[in-house]
Amino acid sequence: MNQAELIRQIEAMEPAMAKAYLDQIRATLDAATIAEIERLIADRDDSALGDVLAVGVFAALMELIRSGYMAGAKAEVGSVPRSLGKQELDVNADGAQSWLAQHIATLKAQMAMDQVDGISVTVSSGLQAGRSPRQIALDLAGRVSKQTGRRTGGTVGLPGNFSQYVADARTQLRSGDPEQLRKYLTRTRRDKRFDSMVMRALKAGTPVSSSDADRIAGRYADRLLQTHAQMIARTEALESFSAGRDRVYEQLVERGLPREAIVKDWETRRDEKVRNSHAGMQGQTRALGEPFSTNSGALLRYPGDRGLGAGWDETANCRCQARYTIRANYARRDAGNLRGAIR
Repeated sequence: MNQAELIRQIEAMEPAMAKAYLDQIRATLDAATIAEIERLIADRDDSALGDVLAVGVFAALMELIRSGYMAGAKAEVGSVPRSLGKQELDVNADGAQSWLAQHIATLKAQMAMDQVDGISVTVSSGLQAGRSPRQIALDLAGRVSKQTGRRTGGTVGLPGNFSQYVADARTQLRSGDPEQLRKYLTRTRRDKRFDSMVMRALKAGTPVSSSDADRIAGRYADRLLQTHAQMIARTEALESFSAGRDRVYEQLVERGLPREAIVKDWETRRDEKVRNSHAGMQGQTRALGEPFSTNSGALLRYPGDRGLGAGWDETANCRCQARYTIRANYARRDAGNLRGAIR
């Protein structure tokens, strides 16, 4: 399977993962009430507020990650030389179960931390701006749309930095300062349909009205939530798929194939979209289990890998792939010992 085919498989998993994230956020909001959120903000009960708005276990997303892992392995087994026999991933093997358990636990912890940070930013920014507990509760959970009857425009589900973007945007809109209003108009994820409203305020040297600012900031929050969900989906699809591919070769080693028989090469898309820290990695070769090194010094066993400390800046929206090769002399020499399905 070539690089383009692998990327198509990964991209095909992304919409369902993004939807699973957004559905979980929607379920969280459906279970909460504005009156309760307002009361907890007024009481400054941050712990209880975090419990009320806890985003849950993301069961659907976690199952999709498991499926992505298995899909990656299934895609790779066809590349194993036939001389080694038919290959099949044993998802119940210790190595596979260990990766899935650790990865899912880490992801859940990170998303819970992001949620706490996002809530804290929205509440503290709102209080600092003199907003009432009721207004802040609506900033968190969103306001009811007349079109759909559902809440939209809340910051629940956003990490702290994205929640800060929303708070800053609202401050800019309400400032009445031409310079601050111009800064709002540079925000990439803003809804440009509201730009004429902002331009009128800018020309008049007046703030955007409170109700209009809430509408504009809410739409901005919705777009940031979509962006965040897509980023999670792209990152998780790539990492789970890549980890499944890598696991196929680890199982071959567990069955007796010498580790030195397997090499892997880093392949970029070789276009202008390749991030700077990956551009120089094209053709970088490593033995199985050894990490690749980015230009910035981050270590990844395969594209998307965060297990060795690489952050979002090295993994989000990455389109690179690893290419695995079993040296021909080893494939012939060890074929007799390795025939049979991996079990």
